[in-house]
Amino acid sequence: MAHPEHLEILQAGARVWNRWRQQNTQIRPNLRAADLQGSDLAGFNLKLAYCSGANLSRAYLFEANLSETNFQGANLSHCCLIGSDMVQAYFADANLHHAYLSQANLTEAYFGHANLEKANLTNSVLNRAYFGQADVKETDFSSTKNLDPMQLRLARNFELAILVKDDAETTEQPLSV
Repeated sequence: MAHPEHLEILQAGARVWNRWRQQNTQIRPNLRAADLQGSDLAGFNLKLAYCSGANLSRAYLFEANLSETNFQGANLSHCCLIGSDMVQAYFADANLHHAYLSQANLTEAYFGHANLEKANLTNSVLNRAYFGQADVKETDFSSTKNLDPMQLRLARNFELAILVKDDAETTEQPLSV
């Protein structure tokens, strides 16, 4: 269950929330199971927050700091995460169906058993990201950076997934998995 005070501060807007985060660096925000569907959280600092089981469906998290945030079992379907920092974010069992993660930093992010069906990861940094048992049906991995084919070896459901990368001369080549 989310901490009521944390929800209240979050609803006050990005400026108030980010100032509170700067003044309370020792606190890990608790937004577990919060209903934040459709919320505008662009630019919010949610680093190290507990968002497991939260409903962030259709939320707008453009350029948010989500590094080391726990999204286990969260609903992020149709969520806008464009340009967000998600280094070491934890998405185990999360629903990212049709989520927009383009231009995001997903270095060492964990997507074990996540639903990434129809997700857009174009131009994202995927250095050492983990996709074991993740559903990647129709997921767009085009022009991603630092995606090693071995990272996808345990993913499932590659049906219509776009696995194309740009080489140094910008000619597109298929990514062999």
